[in-house]
Amino acid sequence: MVVISQQRGETALPSDIKKAALALALSCISTLIAVYFDGFEIDRLSFDNPFVLGMNIIWTFVIAWLIWDLYKGKDIKLTLVLVSAVMLVSLIYDYIDLGLGIAQVFYAIELLMFCLAFLLINSKESRAWYSSKVDL
Repeated sequence: MVVISQQRGETALPSDIKKAALALALSCISTLIAVYFDGFEIDRLSFDNPFVLGMNIIWTFVIAWLIWDLYKGKDIKLTLVLVSAVMLVSLIYDYIDLGLGIAQVFYAIELLMFCLAFLLINSKESRAWYSSKVDL
């Protein structure tokens, strides 16, 4: 459990922020599982491809960075919306190009976790915490 020092007037990290961070972590895991299943269907989309492996390593660091910014109290709402829009377009393209497979289900879970994180960040509790961070 993360507790921020309240000696300087800071408030404890709300549970919705923690849940949003967990949703982002689950979205990353879902992506990695999707790529794993993509590799069964299309060889060039597997972790054996250095480009795919590298992009997934970078994506993992991006998610870690978003979680870090979330814990620091930075506003990541716009980033979540923009990345979710790109994910949605990619998911639609995959569905049109490849049909519905297990990988697309995990990509959809990734998108849903991003949407859940966005909703949790916009909760009343989270907004109050963000406003207390701005006041400091």
